[in-house]
Amino acid sequence: MQKVISLLAATLFMSPAVAFSAAGTNDVTGNWKGALEVGSVKLRIVFKISKSSSGDLTAKMDSLDQGARDIPVDAVTVKDKMIRLEVKAISGVFEGTLDAAGTKATGEWKQGPQALPLTLARGQGADSLPAEQLSPSDLAASKQAAQKIAGTWNGTLAVGAANLRLRLNISKTAAGAATGTMDSLDQGANDIPMSAITHKDGKVRFEVRGIGGVYEGTLAADGSTLSGQWGQGGQTLPLDFKKATSK
Repeated sequence: MQKVISLLAATLFMSPAVAFSAAGTNDVTGNWKGALEVGSVKLRIVFKISKSSSGDLTAKMDSLDQGARDIPVDAVTVKDKMIRLEVKAISGVFEGTLDAAGTKATGEWKQGPQALPLTLARGQGADSLPAEQLSPSDLAASKQAAQKIAGTWNGTLAVGAANLRLRLNISKTAAGAATGTMDSLDQGANDIPMSAITHKDGKVRFEVRGIGGVYEGTLAADGSTLSGQWGQGGQTLPLDFKKATSK
């Protein structure tokens, strides 16, 4: 399981698209939103298309569930009702067909040897992650987690000969539930959203859905360490975290 916390390579990604205005011009500027399903992982993406001062189309891509923002789109091509976007950083290409209203692009995301269907819809404003909906029991457990494990946690995941330093940043929402992000320091991946953060009977669990990961561990009696396992792609590896001390 090399590069367990793979951000843009091992976990297939996403794609872009554009549209024609009601006047029939190639005005494809704006934000386009869609979701790429990679096995059990659903990745929400946004392509932000704009025009430079010279009139050329430019774009950037966000992967909301992976915490990746402003990935450069190297080429934006619009011809008739076809759109093509190339993202060289992840060796990805999107090609799609625009509908008559210019509000949807239906096509295919290609990355490496694989191709996946992808539909993008034109939206208003930048996308963001919605508030997490929890059952009453999970909400209670999430509030417990906010009380017990809020703060910064550091750990190292051993993957073969590689040691990947991980950092958890856990805080409390206005409703009192736990929220957080994970950084993979050695991979340059920051602010990857964490979901379903719970604490029940000394056991801590959270998901990192953007990379298909799950962590389950035991909180020490003094609240300073977590001992458990990281699961991803059908494999599990031991992973412990230590809470950073406040300066």
